[in-house]
Amino acid sequence: MILTLKELADHLRVNERTILRMLKTGQIQGTKIGGQWRFNGSQVDQIFFPSDPDHPENVPASELTPRHISMPISRLLHDTRTVLDMAASNVEEALRELCQPAVREMLLPDMKTLRERLSAREALLSTGVGHGAALPHPRDPIPTLREPAVLIFGRSRNGVPFNAIDGQPVHIFFLLCCQTIQTHLILMGRLAQLLQSDGFIDGCRDASSPQDVLRITLEAERSTFFSPGAVA
Repeated sequence: MILTLKELADHLRVNERTILRMLKTGQIQGTKIGGQWRFNGSQVDQIFFPSDPDHPENVPASELTPRHISMPISRLLHDTRTVLDMAASNVEEALRELCQPAVREMLLPDMKTLRERLSAREALLSTGVGHGAALPHPRDPIPTLREPAVLIFGRSRNGVPFNAIDGQPVHIFFLLCCQTIQTHLILMGRLAQLLQSDGFIDGCRDASSPQDVLRITLEAERSTFFSPGAVA
């Protein structure tokens, strides 16, 4: 399960400041998404509550979370999973519209469950990260997903009231579903970094075709992750 900073502190029965110090010293690792920390609950349990000290899974967090990922975000983008003219006027309509490519391609046996999970995640805390962008996703991984990771891009010209952290309408959506928590955390972190790239959100808003979205993402990835001295 993916935990917030408060949830992890409650889980370990420590102060939130203690968790932040543990992050700084490398005792645990997390991913910052939309300015808020997310943690892999399963990995934390393996580190702090090992059932077998000789089990190979009981290793430092730095070894459990890879620094690099072999699959770039651009490789997850597909023409058939791009919705350039969303008509949604509220959160539920937006989630339903974003799920349509997954329905058409039968990427999940039970699409109703996916929509329910997405709605439950938004009810917990909006995935609108500000600056007109949102990263909707189910809180937990979906092992029955027919691919390791599925990414659906959506663009609303008028904007959707999405309860974003800055109160502004959302124009750009990246809906992410993964089979495992590990994949989810890494890809969400990478998406969050891309959204901070100069001109990336504006470029996606102005895209006239799925190929434009792919080109803009490729350029942002080269600049953010693959330039000399960049750290993924």
